Amino acid sequence: MRFKKLFFILALIPLGPQAFSYVEYTPNQNLSEEVRTQPYRVLPRGERYALAIDADFFKPIFVGGDHFQYYKWDFYHGNGYWLTLRAEFKPTERLAMNLKTLITQGTSSNGPVYQAVIVPLLALTYRESLFGFEWETRLSDIGRQTVGTGLFIEDKDTMGGYLQARRGDLTMGMMVDGTGSFRLDGGVAAFEAAMWRGILGATIFLQETDTVFNPPALTGSLYSRREFDNGWGYGAEFGFNPNGTAGVAYTTYENWLGDPHEAGLHIFVKPQARFYGANIMGRLGGRIAHNYVSYEQNDKAYTNFMNILSYGEGAVALALQANGEYVFNYFYRVFLETEFLRYTYHDHSNVQLAFFRTGFKFFPFKEREDYFSFHVGNKYLIASSTQIDNNLSQTERTYTPPNGADLENKAAFLQQLYVMINYSAKF
Repeated sequence: MRFKKLFFILALIPLGPQAFSYVEYTPNQNLSEEVRTQPYRVLPRGERYALAIDADFFKPIFVGGDHFQYYKWDFYHGNGYWLTLRAEFKPTERLAMNLKTLITQGTSSNGPVYQAVIVPLLALTYRESLFGFEWETRLSDIGRQTVGTGLFIEDKDTMGGYLQARRGDLTMGMMVDGTGSFRLDGGVAAFEAAMWRGILGATIFLQETDTVFNPPALTGSLYSRREFDNGWGYGAEFGFNPNGTAGVAYTTYENWLGDPHEAGLHIFVKPQARFYGANIMGRLGGRIAHNYVSYEQNDKAYTNFMNILSYGEGAVALALQANGEYVFNYFYRVFLETEFLRYTYHDHSNVQLAFFRTGFKFFPFKEREDYFSFHVGNKYLIASSTQIDNNLSQTERTYTPPNGADLENKAAFLQQLYVMINYSAKF
């Protein structure tokens, strides 16, 4: 069965509170509801349609580093822009069509002759009440997906489709990700059922990939997660297949101390531990191929299966996210984002990383949410899977493994000190 040709994908419940970031992810769904809460947007909207533009202009400045000569010519190496155009059309309340067009120029170094990258993402959503269940199906671009608590798939930007059914506290669904959750050349199907909003749940994965890697045909998991009103939350998941076992456990705390519209402190903390048995995914350990392709994926955490197993297999991972943002008043705020990681392998040297971003934001217009940002960090997205070949004058798809140190085989996230200046706007 070719999973890429299937259309249904499990609608997955997000993984707890999400850490904030200087780059905001723009979902390709429910745009009408989003713009209703943002009266400063100037594009037309009506009962059956909505339009929005989100723009980010950026200028990174790299500061020294042993591998600077490899990274300075990357797609996102100079002053550039990231533009998202979104549209939603709803002929009825049960049917919606969404279009998200990504337009980006990672650098101005090559002048106006260097083509911008344009990526259109189209999605169709249909809702229906049938047999006592609330049904929802979505095709093509289904946004970021997390299966269970994220033991195997977490915050994955996905092309495929999903079918979901809800009745009271019961949620069931089925999914196919045709864009390579584990390998770029293979799809993944997943089934999930959860009770009491995720307090008890189960997943089943089916993989399609090259048989040379001997992947297990069937992988399952049991999980539990919950978020409490006081800001605390937890998640735990145990995965298994004929090759071995895997697991993850985490706690989260997210809260506003003070009034978020006046002044106060926003904090997010997430310690977690993971383990993946040797050969849990066949011989994919160290061979997982994936890319963080878009600028707005800078907000993603590094603690996920795809990053951990891209180095090797038989891994134990310990990690801590600790973020804070202090709002002085409407105009000024400062922020600090950190990730501390230690990955221990039986077939690879240990990996220890400490990422950070810290700086301030200035909101010049009280009636709008546009802002300037200045920050220093050492975690920067450098890889793009869609780049222009100047010799052929056409777009060429290039897939690069995430952990190399040269132009053809380079890291997706670079641990390199840099200074960043941003201007972000919503229209």
